[in-house]
Amino acid sequence: MQITAHLLALTCLCFASTSFAAESSAGPLTVLSTTPLPAVTGGDFDHFAVDLPHSRLYVSAETYGSIEVFRLPDGQHLASVRTVAKVPHKIVLAKEGKKLLIADAGDANVKVIDTKTFDVEKVVALEPQPDSGIADRKSGIFYVGNGGVQSHEGNAYISLISLADDSVLGRIDVPAGQLKAMVIDHSTHRLFVNMREKNEIGVVDLNTRKLASIWHVPGPSLNSAMAFDPKTRRLFIGSRNPGKLFVMDASNGSVIQSLDIVNISDDMTFDPMHRRLYVTGAGGLDVVKQVDQSHYAIEQHIDTLGGKTSVYVPSLRRFYIVHTKGPQAAEAGLQVLSVR
Repeated sequence: MQITAHLLALTCLCFASTSFAAESSAGPLTVLSTTPLPAVTGGDFDHFAVDLPHSRLYVSAETYGSIEVFRLPDGQHLASVRTVAKVPHKIVLAKEGKKLLIADAGDANVKVIDTKTFDVEKVVALEPQPDSGIADRKSGIFYVGNGGVQSHEGNAYISLISLADDSVLGRIDVPAGQLKAMVIDHSTHRLFVNMREKNEIGVVDLNTRKLASIWHVPGPSLNSAMAFDPKTRRLFIGSRNPGKLFVMDASNGSVIQSLDIVNISDDMTFDPMHRRLYVTGAGGLDVVKQVDQSHYAIEQHIDTLGGKTSVYVPSLRRFYIVHTKGPQAAEAGLQVLSVR
């Protein structure tokens, strides 16, 4: 499917951003504008992908079955692509933005998409329910969780897909029903992954490609969001309901601090320049500041209209949150925030 300049122009006119003057804020983040998405009538969004060279922002709408495309930095809506995935989850860019890899839970595979034409170039078969993952740009590997409760074996896997040629390099067994957010500690060659239904974290040795240890996360809520600060070696875990932030020592998994945060947290980003953590959940956005190496405190709270999928683009000083149509919003939309 070729997306022409004419189609993009029409889409921009139909779904133009609704902007409003930024009001003074006591906190570091300020809402600049909201781009309406009236066609997306329900269901969660899941993950963003940022293409700075081409000024594009992508997000997966898992129930609507689309990849929504926006312009950077203003968030103007460019296209809604519903022909490439049934239930898109994690999305990752490759080949300098020319390719988009989509973990499609509806088809039990990863699809490789040409971002110019939105044609499906390759399908990489996996175990059922591929969901969360992380792209390691240093090694050129896309780690994606799949299998688990929907697998015939019952175990989950982290599949390793080459970003260079889309081949499957192997997989790592993880004793969990569902795998969620992942982060990589490059200094120790370890990958951390949330084993959500068990309130546990899997620690994977990337040299041996085996599960090295399992750490417990205090319950009863489900640990889904995750971030990492390599400087202080702090691992941040977001549990869902009640909303809790657990600050852990990445060397041994011990809990250093717990903090009340928004419920149903889904995305979490650490901002090393400003020593902040941005946590988005169904209850809004919490900006958490670092007080010292072992203490953190909420600095600001912002209403996100129920949006819990987010991404921070440091070079643009912009933070993006997408929300669905629901009790907190009359229609779906993308919020654009400035970061100071």
